Amino acid sequence: MSRMALMSPRSATISTHAVTLNSVNLVSRAVRPRSIFDAAPFARPILFRKWSHSRSLLRILEYVHLTGQDHRARLIPYTRAEDLQEQHRGRFLSWKALSEEQKTSGEHGEAPKPRLLSFEAEPTFTLGRRQDDLTAEQAARLKSPLRVSHTRPTQFAQSFIPQVRRTNRGGLTTYHGPGQLVLWPVLDMHSCLYPKYGVASYAHHLETTTQRFLSENFGIETYIARDEPGVWVSIKTGRPRKIAALGVHHRRYVTALGIAINLDIPVTGDESVNPWARFVPCGLDGKLVTSVAAEVGGHLPHGFDFEDLAGRWAALFEEGMLDVEKRRWGSTEAQDLGR
Repeated sequence: MSRMALMSPRSATISTHAVTLNSVNLVSRAVRPRSIFDAAPFARPILFRKWSHSRSLLRILEYVHLTGQDHRARLIPYTRAEDLQEQHRGRFLSWKALSEEQKTSGEHGEAPKPRLLSFEAEPTFTLGRRQDDLTAEQAARLKSPLRVSHTRPTQFAQSFIPQVRRTNRGGLTTYHGPGQLVLWPVLDMHSCLYPKYGVASYAHHLETTTQRFLSENFGIETYIARDEPGVWVSIKTGRPRKIAALGVHHRRYVTALGIAINLDIPVTGDESVNPWARFVPCGLDGKLVTSVAAEVGGHLPHGFDFEDLAGRWAALFEEGMLDVEKRRWGSTEAQDLGR
């Protein structure tokens, strides 16, 4: 087998899209396990809604999908996404620092619009702001080469040296990388454009939007729990499986970070291919990490595209921004689902 080259950081390109959902039927597909995933005993038929980019149905939310220059993978460095997030966040904070007279004078332009950044990151382990420093052994383990391969949009195989970054979120170590869709809304929780958020209600909206997204597009039913942030696959037996991780930070009610959904990221195998095998995700001993692909039996349907999926999530998220009733979804407590 040929030796894979190590990936070096590259700049990101930005694609801003309007999203229109087509009125099409849900397509049920039988799927076969793919080589990088184990056959799942909980496999189910996949439901996948198709849509297209055209005239916008988004009313107040700007949607920006970030991609790298390598068309085979479209990955961007995590730090590049952080920089773009902080640039837009800075616009909000600068606007909020103005007096009412300055805001209405016209000399400072218009108030920034809420913006969703979506991307697929180069392999990166992130640490919580209050987490202890890693030992040399722990750091070396996380930074050991990680093999990544997939077939979307074309065949791609490469070895990466993962980055390790400390962030301003709470919690412990987690991972972002190929096969995971990261969604970071940057908005003012107290904007007059929509009903106000509290800190807890905003985090809840991120989770419930993801629940709707997984149910409506893939037929995966989930739950959320007050003491375990993120989104979990609904099960009656076996160990709990986390399919989306939540991490939020806010300053003067302006948000940063968001939620990351595991789509076709490897969740089985040894540490050379499965990043989750290198640590206990967010300190959750005895619980598992899963993905959409693992839940539906191995792989996702033909035409699966991160940019389209992020657009669908954006449309659902904006619905909840404008309508408080649509910030709710299903059950909040695990025991309500028979666990």
